[in-house]
Amino acid sequence: MRPDPNIFKIGKDGLPLPRVAAPLARRLQQICASLIAEELEGSGVVQLEFAMLRFVVDMPGIEQRRVADAIGIDRNSASLISDRLERQGLIVRRINDTDRRARELHLTGKGTQVFETLLPKIRAANDRILSPLAAHERTLLIDLLAKLVEGNGVHARPGAGRRKRGSEREGQFDEFA
Repeated sequence: MRPDPNIFKIGKDGLPLPRVAAPLARRLQQICASLIAEELEGSGVVQLEFAMLRFVVDMPGIEQRRVADAIGIDRNSASLISDRLERQGLIVRRINDTDRRARELHLTGKGTQVFETLLPKIRAANDRILSPLAAHERTLLIDLLAKLVEGNGVHARPGAGRRKRGSEREGQFDEFA
């Protein structure tokens, strides 16, 4: 029997993984989350919190709902993350002058210090993620990922593809189609 060219082996046990976008993206996301978590360990900040800090650094005063949209999380989760960052003294939320329901996010001095301490670690994690690639491949991969995200942005919804709790098929997986 000939090996399937659309399958490749991963891990020490040589488990098969289809050469299909969704399962590969899922596996890469797991790798990214693991390496980022390693670098953030002990900092009191987790990956989504760092992502929110990144947006606040880049766009001081950004509204909380816009950060939620950019990160790909629901607004309630963004509120919970903002609460935690505010309790840690890393950000302050201010009411928007034109829309009193909107919350603008601003970094504190402590937030700036924490961000500047963590940024080199996050960069190191990203370098580790891309380390199997040559420099030109790294650039190409990032360009292609950006193109895929931009081109499919309409499909980026928090929780998309998850089963509702208690549903008949909860716990079953469809991502390897």
